[in-house]
Amino acid sequence: MQDLIKSHENKVQLSFASPVIVLGGGDFSPEQLREFVSKGYPLIAADGAADAALALGMNIAAVIGDFDSIQDRQAFSADVKLIELGEQETTDFEKCLYSVDAPLFVCFGMLGKRVDHTLAAFHTIARYGGHKNIVLMDQVDLTFGVAGDFEIDLPLETRFSIYPLRPISFEKSVGLKYPLDVLQLGVGDRIGTSNETDQSRVRLTVAANQPEPYLVILPRTHFEAIVKLISQK
Repeated sequence: MQDLIKSHENKVQLSFASPVIVLGGGDFSPEQLREFVSKGYPLIAADGAADAALALGMNIAAVIGDFDSIQDRQAFSADVKLIELGEQETTDFEKCLYSVDAPLFVCFGMLGKRVDHTLAAFHTIARYGGHKNIVLMDQVDLTFGVAGDFEIDLPLETRFSIYPLRPISFEKSVGLKYPLDVLQLGVGDRIGTSNETDQSRVRLTVAANQPEPYLVILPRTHFEAIVKLISQK
């Protein structure tokens, strides 16, 4: 019988030294998911996404959620941890984040298919992106939650977008075709999408007392640059 952990508290249940994969119920590429599983990253399924992982023959480390959409919890092998969280104040994605400690969360199935789920994923980064490294992956892009100053090495002419989750002011930018010097970004006012690198290193400096997370969106092929960045923290 597999482990079944029932909890109503927002506390860490699992800890990993490596990045982990979180699979949600939205659109994802099975081939892309297999690519990341092959890196040895543990796979955590958010509730009913576990059924999709099982159908693909994936090894699952844990299933986390309120368990309202899993078809058959007896289908999991004995080494899969089932963490049932009955609270309804958060999404299953959030439950995965607050239940797991890891240096990086690589998330599939959080974008596409349903707009409301995509918006909920952005909301989750707004809540957790200040203290957890979260990357949302799809077949085209990666969306990384950033809080505070940001610096990364990228090839010239890399598409580089910034999307504010809350109003945020930038003091200066280096390495972008369209600088962000002394600019405030905010939804419905000004955003920073479809920019481009014009130097090999990009530096963003936010104004003082600006701790709120924002999104950096890059082509998905630059995932390893994110891993390198996190490993240097």
